[in-house]
Amino acid sequence: MPKNRWGSGRRCLVAGAGDSLAVVSAALASAGFTSTHAPGEPEALAHLETGPFAAVFASQELGAMALASIVARAANQYPEVPTIVVGAMGTVQEAVDAMQLGAVDYLVGPGEEIAVLQRLRRVLDRNAAAPPPTSSVAVDFMGLVGTSALMRKLLGTIEKISRYRANVLLLGESGTGKELIARALHARGPRRSNLFVPVNCATLGHDILENELFGHEKGAFTGANERKKGLFELADGGTLFLDEIAEMDPSTQAKLLRVLERNEFRRVGGTTKVKVDCSVIAATHRNLEKAIRTEKFREDLYYRLKVVTMVVPPLRERKEDIPALIDAFIADFNRRHGGKIQGIAPQALKILMEYDWPGNVRELKNAVESAAVLAGGETIGPDGFADLLAVEPVRGPPATAPAVVALPGSVAFAPGTPLAEVERQVILATLRQYGSRVAAARTLGIGLRTLYTRLRSYSAG
Repeated sequence: MPKNRWGSGRRCLVAGAGDSLAVVSAALASAGFTSTHAPGEPEALAHLETGPFAAVFASQELGAMALASIVARAANQYPEVPTIVVGAMGTVQEAVDAMQLGAVDYLVGPGEEIAVLQRLRRVLDRNAAAPPPTSSVAVDFMGLVGTSALMRKLLGTIEKISRYRANVLLLGESGTGKELIARALHARGPRRSNLFVPVNCATLGHDILENELFGHEKGAFTGANERKKGLFELADGGTLFLDEIAEMDPSTQAKLLRVLERNEFRRVGGTTKVKVDCSVIAATHRNLEKAIRTEKFREDLYYRLKVVTMVVPPLRERKEDIPALIDAFIADFNRRHGGKIQGIAPQALKILMEYDWPGNVRELKNAVESAAVLAGGETIGPDGFADLLAVEPVRGPPATAPAVVALPGSVAFAPGTPLAEVERQVILATLRQYGSRVAAARTLGIGLRTLYTRLRSYSAG
């Protein structure tokens, strides 16, 4: 046994029971570590609230759900603290499962104390040697990135409710990442071995959406040459994600309600009842209570969907997550396109931190990718975000033009205003109205490249 008590003054959390963890605890004590023991998941989660640990050891005998919860909580609260899973049978599949949960190492137990300490020291030395991040440490939980208080609260909620089969309603502005949250809920939950099936209710007409959800029988309509399974059948045993649920027409809402109440439906043109068992996660950026008052959304369906409600915060309320998100987007861009972007210039970061992001995380990602494509070197400079600066006018109207007062949301011009100035003000006003460059270009009837060119010329002016 080593005589150097290199763990003095540090503590480790040991979750679980059995001979394997007895060896771990003895090894930690021999190196000077203080062990905090938690026999099960509730005790381990409670101990994680009391402060950071040098490392977390968790027994695989706790079960997949409890282990996933402990690993996720440790990663969310202390991203720099490694979690080591102690195996039950020592199989390759166990090791793979542990790594997929987020563990940094896997021990086959029971083993010798010296082997435990060697693995722990290797993990801690690897963490210490890792280069510091270019921005605040990011927690990447199933693609959800952030360290803000709002983000930590959101991840904690995902962790709590994902273990149940309850229906979930996700509320929040467009672009905040509601589908990512839905995927995380499915991937961490008891239905993760079955399919996650997404559908956007806003992109399909009434008849098409109904056919997609419930399928049809052969001969149900012209062209129905064979039976087709609907998305509910595909999601049986898994999760169906209904994005933009507020856009669903009243007739389909009634049929959806029946499925939620009875777990059964009939295919279009059919008479036989089809039984299904799946979780439903619905999402919308609209105010459903207002939609109920205007009779555009069924109140009974609303209460069926909102067994658990999660409100996803807009990016402007968690701007401290922007540096971490930028790093994640740059890394993703480099991976997909073979790029060599190393980071973002301080002046460029200042622009992004000061912008309000009406399009939320989706708009930020598009802006970073666009700037990465146009970057002339390994660092993205402020020129890459000239269009964001151009949202606020960089020049005033001609000095000779008489003052004209415009109503909110409109643009007014004095007679004789140059056409170039008219175009500039219309483009900038459209950007302010829609928030997204893609939506603005589509509304104006011009190409996205043309819009970028105009915005750069305004910035240069």
